[in-house]
Amino acid sequence: MNNLKKVLTIIILFFFLFLLFKYNYLLAKTTMDAVYLWLGKVFPNLFIMFILNDIIINTNLLSFLNKGSNSLFNKIFHTNGPALEAFLLSLFSGTPSSAFILKEMVQNGRLSLEDANKLIAYTYFPNPLFLYAILSLSFNKVIVIRIILVIYLTNLVIGLFFKGKKKENCTSMIREDQENHPLLSILPLAITKSINTLLMILGSITFYMIISNLILKLPFFSPLTSIIIKGLLEITQALNSLPSLTLLSFKKEIIAIIIISFGGISIHTQILQILEGTKIKYQNFFFGRLMHVLISTSSYILIKIFFIR
Repeated sequence: MNNLKKVLTIIILFFFLFLLFKYNYLLAKTTMDAVYLWLGKVFPNLFIMFILNDIIINTNLLSFLNKGSNSLFNKIFHTNGPALEAFLLSLFSGTPSSAFILKEMVQNGRLSLEDANKLIAYTYFPNPLFLYAILSLSFNKVIVIRIILVIYLTNLVIGLFFKGKKKENCTSMIREDQENHPLLSILPLAITKSINTLLMILGSITFYMIISNLILKLPFFSPLTSIIIKGLLEITQALNSLPSLTLLSFKKEIIAIIIISFGGISIHTQILQILEGTKIKYQNFFFGRLMHVLISTSSYILIKIFFIR
């Protein structure tokens, strides 16, 4: 079996090498498109959010949540300590920032590894500004908001599936009295972390855009199949291509939800890279995305059937 995997890997690599030579002109254009996308959409939104998240975590600014609403969140989702803080930070900063937040909070002793392994499954929040802008190319504002709400609220349902049994003794693992570091000592390190993470994201986006464009040069893909392949690899290209499909709006809405819910292999690669060196399980993120596809799609269809005329 191992030999078969090696042979298949070699065949795939030589196949892509052949495509690279045949369509070499695509490399420069795709790389520039990826850099433009990164500079125009990704960097402005995530750079400051990474830094702000690092500051909030290291200065314990949201500690007041532990005394009130956090206890309700912990009861519902069987978590401990500042789990609500991690959830809210992920909600406002989006993905892959959510993985960065969980990693930082575990390393700082503010969140238990057990809770982080739960939260990684249901803190998947694509940037709402980005989604609103790119979905508005295909749908009206009401549909766009409906799609975003379904994507976001599905996380709460997934959280109920991943909550498991409550373990009361986990609280002893969490350091509630975190030392508050001076802002000027946090900022340089936060900027460095942000830049390193964003460069990794740039590399991931560029790689999967090149792979996607090479595959789609093959002659036997329909427009729908092309969008599915793009969405499997990197969601931005796929959502950007949706207006070109000659399908009913509802079918395009479902396609958009499936693409966004899975996240694309590019996002999965970024999450893997961010979690490297930790014991937070990427498998939970992956299974969370499969559940996200199933739950969000089913919910949207039911909403359309029973509540929208």
